Amino acid sequence: MRSEAREVHEVQNIEAGAHSGGLTWRLVVTCALLTLVGIALRVVILGVPPVLPLISHDLGLSYTATGLLTGLPILVMAGAAMAAGWLVTRIGARASVAWGLALLAAGAMARGLWPEAVPLFVFTFLLSLGIAAGQTAVPVLTRQWFPLRIGVVSALFTDGLIIGETVSAGVTAPLMRQFFGGDGWAQTLIFWGVPVLVTLALWLGFAPPAPVMRVAARKGEARTYDAASSEEDAGKGKTQGRRVSAPHLGVMLGAGSLVYFGMNAWIPSYNAAVGRAALTPVALVALNAAQLPLSLAVTFVAQAWVGRKSPFIIAGLISVVAVIGWLVAPAPLEPLWAALMGASSALIFTLGFALPPLLARPGEVARLTGMTLTLSYGLAFVGPLLGGALWDRFGLPALAFLPVALAGGVLAVLAALLPPRAAFGALVNGKSS
Repeated sequence: MRSEAREVHEVQNIEAGAHSGGLTWRLVVTCALLTLVGIALRVVILGVPPVLPLISHDLGLSYTATGLLTGLPILVMAGAAMAAGWLVTRIGARASVAWGLALLAAGAMARGLWPEAVPLFVFTFLLSLGIAAGQTAVPVLTRQWFPLRIGVVSALFTDGLIIGETVSAGVTAPLMRQFFGGDGWAQTLIFWGVPVLVTLALWLGFAPPAPVMRVAARKGEARTYDAASSEEDAGKGKTQGRRVSAPHLGVMLGAGSLVYFGMNAWIPSYNAAVGRAALTPVALVALNAAQLPLSLAVTFVAQAWVGRKSPFIIAGLISVVAVIGWLVAPAPLEPLWAALMGASSALIFTLGFALPPLLARPGEVARLTGMTLTLSYGLAFVGPLLGGALWDRFGLPALAFLPVALAGGVLAVLAALLPPRAAFGALVNGKSS
């Protein structure tokens, strides 16, 4: 579309002026800020599992309440993502990130300052709203600030998310023992609020201004999103792009999330049931550790791969094969299959986060992102529950992984139905004509 071409041409001029004026550091700082925001959006929630047994014991939580505490952020992110998209259109993406970080920091630190059961759930709900607001706004800023670099900038943000997960999950327990004592879980909750506050201060000080969007869909307009198409093709009755609905993207990316969360949820219980409990720690480490190197590696090729179908198709097929291998191959190979699924889910997330700003019209990025994240996190929440229900109903531990295998197949099919990369137009190809 000509509007997209003008957008790309203007940004090319801005970037050229930045380089000629020696202001490249501003671009670097902005990318670094987005990565820091990604880290902040994950360190708080992934710092809880390492101290969860202590929390459950000290507060007298049942297994059901413990499970709800770990699943609540996912559930809230699913339920609040669409509302967060509306918020972005009202106050702007930059302000949405700021408010999201503020809610996240307040909720995180309040949990540690008031370590009782009811406040723990209330403040977890509050900080989860902050995560939803911040995460939904970032694709909008990616489109506004870096329309020619959506792939690599989205990858830098998802790198931050995965770094936040890895660091908080890995250092929380040693940190507590070293500085706060063997039962200092409340202090760790406060501790992880500090980097969020630092990120908020840096964001307010250095994030570039972003326009407030007040875009209303025209009456009767279909709520689907076109890849770019040219006016010349429209005049000839041809469409360069194909319509992609939010359910399409949401279910596809949700399938990738289900693979990750489903394996994390059921590896310990499955191994305990089949006599492989000794393999659980190494399998979980493999599943989670494989994400970071894969995400960092994809960052270097993200701009070339973004918008392509093949990485998603391959990741889906690998997930299916890995689930089958997990169930039928010799037990010592569990870490291999877990690493393959962790890497596949990271690939899906890293490249998938760039799809809403690529596929949506300029004023529709927030809404498409919100709808996509709602469906994605909804599937990530429901999938493990379905696996548990199947296990309970038929008494077969392997059935807990059936939703994971189905998710891999669904991912491959939906990826094959995405528009061809050429249909993404100037935002991928970097051409203004």
